[in-house]
Amino acid sequence: MAKDVQSTIPVRPAYQVKKGPVKQESLQHVQYGATAVFDTAGNDSSGVANTTIAAHGLGVFLPIKAIVVRALYQVITGFTSAGGNTGTVAIKVESANDLKTATAVSNAAFSTPGLQDATAVHSAATSIALTAQRELTATVAAQVLTAGKLVLYVEYVIGA
Repeated sequence: MAKDVQSTIPVRPAYQVKKGPVKQESLQHVQYGATAVFDTAGNDSSGVANTTIAAHGLGVFLPIKAIVVRALYQVITGFTSAGGNTGTVAIKVESANDLKTATAVSNAAFSTPGLQDATAVHSAATSIALTAQRELTATVAAQVLTAGKLVLYVEYVIGA
């Protein structure tokens, strides 16, 4: 059971706000963040070169019952692939393409340095609820990558 501490928040008298006990039903929660790097100059969590056509674990895990409420990434170095930049990158946490659908590296979403939105997950219909502990993963397909680096940022809360 929550305890009352003070009856008002100490501010100027004209702006005093009554406060009561904090309850679970008040929807106050703690939001967590996870950061992962996908760099073609490195290896994935299994020791495989990130340039290869494969699913590459980024070594960052989200806990069971995590609910992803926002995801974005920052391209540090634009991605390229062998033979015409038709290689693709997808980013997932629970199931294929859930954070970023497979997109050609020639697309500005991966070729241009800067911030990019991952899949919009700002509502109950589009949030991603994890059914088990999951590793953030980048999947390379179509062609081997020759360059590229991004930093992935994921915000989440813990569900019931």
